[in-house]
Amino acid sequence: MDQIVQTLTQYELGFMWRLVVWACIACLLILGALVFIRPTVVNRFIEGFVTSGLIINFLEVALRLIAGLAFVAVSPETKFPVVFFWIGGVLAITAIPMMFLHRFNKSRAVRVIPFAKRILPLMGVVAIAVGVLIAWALT
Repeated sequence: MDQIVQTLTQYELGFMWRLVVWACIACLLILGALVFIRPTVVNRFIEGFVTSGLIINFLEVALRLIAGLAFVAVSPETKFPVVFFWIGGVLAITAIPMMFLHRFNKSRAVRVIPFAKRILPLMGVVAIAVGVLIAWALT
């Protein structure tokens, strides 16, 4: 665990990883707030997963990989280092196969999106709660 973190924080990259984690927190809080303020925007965002092309899918997976690595890199600085290390590790490791499963993900998204729209308020509350929890653990 320590070797992985040391490798990721070489060359004074620790500040960059912290910025990525804070960007993730901001995204969670904004998405959670938008669920209640502008649900139509969030619905369009969710529907975009079905219509997104290969390049957008690759970009999404690349961002997932970067976020996962950021959580791993900042894990020693958090209140729950082991939890953050493993959450980041799972995000990063699962990003790799997702790069090659675009058609599979797209076919499943068609079935999952109606369910996601029904539980949108719950998703908003969870996004805000997770964003606040991550911010608290990082400070």
